[in-house]
Amino acid sequence: MLRLAASVAACGSSPADVPAASASTARPTPDAAASLPPDVDRTPGPASPRPTDPVVTPGRSAEPEPSGTAAATAVPTASGSTAGLPPGADACTGSAENRDFFAAAAEAMSWDVYCPVLADGWFVETGAYRLADGGRLDITYRGPAGERLELRQGAYCADDAAACAPRAREIGPAAFGDRSGLLVALGGSDADGFAVYVNAGDAPAWALTGTGMDATGLAAIAAALHRVSE
Repeated sequence: MLRLAASVAACGSSPADVPAASASTARPTPDAAASLPPDVDRTPGPASPRPTDPVVTPGRSAEPEPSGTAAATAVPTASGSTAGLPPGADACTGSAENRDFFAAAAEAMSWDVYCPVLADGWFVETGAYRLADGGRLDITYRGPAGERLELRQGAYCADDAAACAPRAREIGPAAFGDRSGLLVALGGSDADGFAVYVNAGDAPAWALTGTGMDATGLAAIAAALHRVSE
C-alpha cells in the first residue's frame, strides 16, 4: 500500500505558497526522483535502501493563516471552466512545487494524470505518487471552511468495483475533467460526502471524493479537473 507523506501547500497565489522552513531539507527534483532505481526511497530526508519503489511527495509549505472572520457558508468550488487554461501542470492549483509534482507524475505515468483547479483558500494536506504495479497517485486538499477532497488515480485499488468505489446510492452521470464519470452519495446525508468515479475496479481508474460540500459542489470540482498529461 502507498505510504502517504504529509505535506501541506497553500493553493492559489497567496503568500502561503512560500515554502516553510521544513522544505529546506535537500531532495532531488521530482523528475530526478521518478527516474531513480526502484530500491530508493524518495520520501523527505536522505535516501536509504528500501525494498519498494520511489515514493514522490509534493512540496511542503504553510497552511493559510486564519483571516479572523467566520468561515464562509458557501463552499468554494472550481474556479471555472478549464477551457483556455495553460497546458500541462501550469493550471494546477497550488505552489510551484505542487505543480512540479503533478508535472513529474504525468511524465512518469502511462495513464492520464489530473489535478484540481480550485478557488483560493485550498491547500494540499497530504500527497504522494509511486510507480510500482502500474503507478498510483493520491493527494488530499483541505478547504477554507474545513472541506476535504481526496483525488486518487491509477492502480489504487485491486478489488472489484463495489470495493473500489463504495456508495450508498448513485446520483447520476458527472464529468471528471474530460472524462465521463458517475456521481454517488457515500451515505444517507450530505455530511457523509460524495464521490465521482471513473473506471472503478480497473486500472487505471480515477476517483474524487469530498466532504463538507453538497453533491453539486463536488460535481463542479470534478468537472473542472485539469488533465496534466499532454
